[in-house]
Amino acid sequence: MIKKIFERYFLGKNQPDQEKIWDFRSSLGSMFYPKSIALIGASNDEKKLGAIVLKNIIQSGFVGEIFPLNLKSPSILGLTAYKQYQDLPVVPDLALIAIPAKFVSVAVDEIAKKGTKNIVIFSAGFKEIGNEGLALENELKDLIKKYKINVLGPNCLGFVNNLAPVNVTFGQPVKNKGNLRFLSQSGAIASSIFDWADSNGIGFGEFVTLGNKTDLNENDILNYFAKNDISQLTKENGSSDVVPIGMYLESIVDGQEFIRIAKTISQKNPIFVLKPGKSTESKQAMQSHTGAIAGEDYVFDVALEKAGVLRCEGIEDFFDLSRTFAWEKVPKGKNIAIISNAGGPAVISSDYVSEAGLNLVRFDEETRRELEIHLPRAASILNPVDVLGDALAERYESAIKTLIVDEDVHSLLIILTPQIMTQIEETAGVIGKLSLEYGKPIFCSFMGGSLISKGEKILNKFKIPSFRYPQRAIRVVAQMCKWKEYQDLQKSMVDLINDSESTSESEMALPNIESSSKLLSTVLAQGRKNFDSFEANQLLNFFGINTPQTKKCESLQTAKDFVSENNFPVVLKISSSELLHKSDSGGVIVDIESDERLNQAYESLNKIIKTFENTSSYSIQIQKQVNKGIELIIGSKKDPTFGNVLMFGAGGLLANLIEDRNLGLVPLDRYEIEKMVQGSKVYQLIKGYRGDEGYKIDKIIDLIFKVQNIVDAHDQIVELDINPVILNREGIWSVDGKIVLG
Repeated sequence: MIKKIFERYFLGKNQPDQEKIWDFRSSLGSMFYPKSIALIGASNDEKKLGAIVLKNIIQSGFVGEIFPLNLKSPSILGLTAYKQYQDLPVVPDLALIAIPAKFVSVAVDEIAKKGTKNIVIFSAGFKEIGNEGLALENELKDLIKKYKINVLGPNCLGFVNNLAPVNVTFGQPVKNKGNLRFLSQSGAIASSIFDWADSNGIGFGEFVTLGNKTDLNENDILNYFAKNDISQLTKENGSSDVVPIGMYLESIVDGQEFIRIAKTISQKNPIFVLKPGKSTESKQAMQSHTGAIAGEDYVFDVALEKAGVLRCEGIEDFFDLSRTFAWEKVPKGKNIAIISNAGGPAVISSDYVSEAGLNLVRFDEETRRELEIHLPRAASILNPVDVLGDALAERYESAIKTLIVDEDVHSLLIILTPQIMTQIEETAGVIGKLSLEYGKPIFCSFMGGSLISKGEKILNKFKIPSFRYPQRAIRVVAQMCKWKEYQDLQKSMVDLINDSESTSESEMALPNIESSSKLLSTVLAQGRKNFDSFEANQLLNFFGINTPQTKKCESLQTAKDFVSENNFPVVLKISSSELLHKSDSGGVIVDIESDERLNQAYESLNKIIKTFENTSSYSIQIQKQVNKGIELIIGSKKDPTFGNVLMFGAGGLLANLIEDRNLGLVPLDRYEIEKMVQGSKVYQLIKGYRGDEGYKIDKIIDLIFKVQNIVDAHDQIVELDINPVILNREGIWSVDGKIVLG
């Protein structure tokens, strides 16, 4: 089973449906590399959208045919204009629509009948304005499905392909060619990136805006990126050796497909994403502990980690990663050396290095001796290296040359503060030349304002990432190393999976799918969404999960008979599909160790049941009490975007008192589950705390596998919650389960 999961989700096997979908998108190449373009809504009025788009196409250097369409003008910007799409002398590869929303569907119908397969719709006024616009968008969807065409938008800025070249936008993007690819759901974000890139001398290959995503979405564009390697077209002196992809997304259409294609890309090229929505935890939580703990934004973070995608903290972070991945090579490891002409920033940077998970490399004797030769006696030859405030470009050069050849140094951070004698431009030039000569990753922080701006321009010319504050530089180095670690893990994943095959007990016992399916059908047939606790126990048992001995009590005598067979202590609890949180209403009584206590508990629960409406749906359940141990929680929640999410952490009362949220997206292999358990707060107790003998985590891993099997087998389950799971010397026990159906 583990190997099948690995092949399906990590090696991309068993994806026939996706291949069929991509056949439908095979004409996207002619969208982004068109030989002919038609523009409906072209205009001679330079203030109108149709004029701006047409002017951008011409000025981008597009060498293909351009066909403006306008009902009144015979020529536009010196080009022959046409009144009807069917009058065009050829079938254009790409059609652009820049007319009011209410006329768009008619235009799309004419375009599709002519045979054009690719359309960009700039027009706004669709679902973003309410029901009237939504009706127009649904009409557009019907046409897309009818004609099997590719539509970008509506309500989008268009796209730029500097490799074609062609600029199909109404923005002002840069013409500089580079190795960056961008994907944005926001036209405004795209415009800000255009301006920032232009002012910093940063080029890109392709930039696609999505708009409303009525048809083409992020997965379609990522698939196109994956199938069209541009690395040979964007190689430039000083650029990195990867093709980074930056994305601004407000939503994801198909989370599982996003993970699949992003995982494929990120094994070769880095992906980083800016996505708002961290406040989604304020939305109403679902009914179980797992539902409350596994907030949507946390799920998004887990999905990105699974796919090897980096998440940006904000727009500044997005810009930083864009520049860094485009220009600088990824460090081979986490060891960083700092050179500074000021002690304060160097010391502060040391804290940042530690917080970011990087290592301040300790220089060997040979490196220290070399630094002593070239630096003044007052200089610090430890890391950070302080070249002192009077350092000229030559002293910086000596220090950099010494450290850049040290194999233990994986990257360098050069800090410069503008002092009276500081040679800012000369130092920047030295850094640039050494970067080209040695090829080791160098990052700079020229701190200040107007004084250091000329130095920054020189660094930009050499494609050296520079930041006004060291913390920003250190963060991007840490992000690059995180992506490198992901790459290394993917390369070794096959061996990890093969090594774990023989150790998983969950492979030994096949679940009873037939019986569990009948149980689900019975619950649904009764019009219920929730299992009672006795039914939850049954379902867990069908998948080989240990639960304490239990029985429904038709009477007090049934409870006494149970005790005679299983002995004290026992637990009495109310079982009902209408009561998911029994403890909140006093519906669980533990530590029953005598007949007298059993009588009292049974009477007490009966009184509580009588306070509920529809008392016939409530019953009393008796359960053998499990010996004390570590209380855990294991659960699953179905996320609307990414599917089933498993959760592990501290259980019992601690589930409410401490935040021990450790999530994983199904499917999880044994290695991923092990890392999830080891990353929990409760793991300190599991491995042994203050002299206590610890536990092997194999039983926990196998139990999580079995929970994964349940939700994978039954798509109707939207939440599953086992709390507590008790881990003791006798084994691992699922004491109380909650199951919610969709």
